[in-house]
Amino acid sequence: MATISTTTGNTDNRSSTPNSTTTANATNNNGNEQQTKVTETLNLNDPGYKSVVQFYRGKSILITGATGFVGKVLLEKILRTCPNVERIYLLMRCGTKDGKPPAARLNDLFESRAFSFAKETLPLEKVVAISGDMTAPGLGLSPADRETLVRNVNVVFHSAATVRFHGPLRDFVKQNVLGTEQIMILSKEMPNLESVIFVSTAYANCNLLDIEEKVYPLERSAQTLIDEILTADDNDAPLVGDPRLMGRPNSYTMSKAIAENMVREKYSDLPVVICRPSIVTHSYKEPTDGWCDSMNGLAGTLLLGGLGIARTMEMHCDFNADIIPVDFVANSLLVIGWHTARYADQRQPVIHITSGVKNPVRWGEILNYARMGALRSPSMKLVRPIARNPVSARGLLGKANHLFVKFFSHFVFAFLFDLFLMVTGNPRVMVKVTRKMHRAFDVLEHFTNREWCFRYHAYQRIFAQLSDDEKEQFVSDVERIDWKQYCDTLTLGSRRFLLNEDDSTIEPARRRQRFLSTVYLIFDSTLYLLMFAIALYLGKLMVM
Repeated sequence: MATISTTTGNTDNRSSTPNSTTTANATNNNGNEQQTKVTETLNLNDPGYKSVVQFYRGKSILITGATGFVGKVLLEKILRTCPNVERIYLLMRCGTKDGKPPAARLNDLFESRAFSFAKETLPLEKVVAISGDMTAPGLGLSPADRETLVRNVNVVFHSAATVRFHGPLRDFVKQNVLGTEQIMILSKEMPNLESVIFVSTAYANCNLLDIEEKVYPLERSAQTLIDEILTADDNDAPLVGDPRLMGRPNSYTMSKAIAENMVREKYSDLPVVICRPSIVTHSYKEPTDGWCDSMNGLAGTLLLGGLGIARTMEMHCDFNADIIPVDFVANSLLVIGWHTARYADQRQPVIHITSGVKNPVRWGEILNYARMGALRSPSMKLVRPIARNPVSARGLLGKANHLFVKFFSHFVFAFLFDLFLMVTGNPRVMVKVTRKMHRAFDVLEHFTNREWCFRYHAYQRIFAQLSDDEKEQFVSDVERIDWKQYCDTLTLGSRRFLLNEDDSTIEPARRRQRFLSTVYLIFDSTLYLLMFAIALYLGKLMVM
């Protein structure tokens, strides 16, 4: 078993040779600016910079957000594909809630099934946990840990962010904006820095419908907005239409827009690239087919549909669903990190990691493909038959139908189901699940009822510069995705990794599905016959 490293002060003093001339203004603890200038020769003929894997050989990498969905896949990919890295430092929140030290946090992280598929071959001893806090001054780093990072780190991947969408804007600014600024300040102190990859979101500018790969200025400077938000008397959660969101639907997207502007206005001298993934979903191939460990967003919605719980939501089925597998995001980030260092003069400040332009798929197709996948591989936890045609609330009749199904097939059903559970001595869960489901729908429906065009040029040019072998090693060409096949993979992945069901139970689940379908057919037929009989009886009374 590999040894897991944690910092207890100063660590090794190894650092890789920087590949470019960098001038950075770093701010010390007293607020004074100190000029750090590192001059090195960039040898573009060095084979170490021509290959992505060779580039990361001997490099020390800092990752924030490594415990998140994208962060886990990114870390696993580096360990498996680039095992010759020098160190991988993970900024981790340690001891704040449960008192766990960094070593325990790392052990918890590596217990994730994301690392289980090649765990014995992963060089886990190269991973170092750094205790820190994105919301604390100076990231909450000890002087020794800060010195370790400044001296050694070559590449920064900043993906830490709150995963909630709604809440007080002040809280989002502290985490997503000020935390990002602290990462930029730290990066400016690093003499051997070669690239900084900031993971934003394609929906940071969702107040627009046609979005180019650039930072869109806000109504006021980022610093002005930060000061206004932090000093405001109110601390409520802004809703859609609130002028503080500037046309955006929630605090999350607004905070990302402010963070992007802050980076552009104050830290453009860094080798920083803003990467914007769209809706991140189950893995395509890595670390294994269909891996997912989060029920947030689309993953949870499709899972609930596959369990027969979700029957309707507000959605425009003909609109483009811009989704991207999580391993495509991780691979793209690694390639962009290499390209930013290798081709400093070609650095693209903003890069979209999206699918809608090159390989579009409609929401209706996603629902249909996922439904067919769930029918082929049903869950043992199936509650009732999967809806044949999930209701889409479009138009007046569609809206009325949506509200009817939402009330009777969601809430009334949930109440009756919990009543049955209570009578049989089981804990009631369905009303709680249904309420949580509709809270998630409230967030997702803004994005399923609108269509965006995310311009997709930069990564195409970068990907074209990879060798054929690297294109297979860092799979991220969205045109190769077969959405029908991918939805089958997604459905099986939800079954395996979210519901923890073995493939050996698929056949028993199919028998259960057939049984439930028969029961519901009898129930529905009886109900319709009863309603018909009542109507006939009332008709006779009216005639008399």
